[in-house]
Amino acid sequence: MKTSKSHMRRHARLPFEVPMQISWKDARGQVQNLRAKCLDLSAEGARLETDAPIPARTSITLQSARYGSLGTASVRHCVRHTLKYTIGVEFTSSVTLAGLGRKRCLEEIHPSGEGQP
Repeated sequence: MKTSKSHMRRHARLPFEVPMQISWKDARGQVQNLRAKCLDLSAEGARLETDAPIPARTSITLQSARYGSLGTASVRHCVRHTLKYTIGVEFTSSVTLAGLGRKRCLEEIHPSGEGQP
């Protein structure tokens, strides 16, 4: 029996559409920057959409104009869908060690108080 990746995750990813800026060093050591759209987010990872591929195992930094730094993540997979690429990333630090930006994002999709949207 095949287990889907979503069933192997410790935390469910929830829809979270926010523009992001991704930075990483390429094979030549040159810093690359790419705009991305975050599609969903969990405590441990995210799914991004970009116009260009990023190789698996690349260490990237995620930045949001609205939330600030979401920290560093490792590219787990990159798949082409029509003219875009869907990239799954896993954060390299636990949520307890995450920066304020990632915690703010998670608080928005998992409000702690009752009656919040």
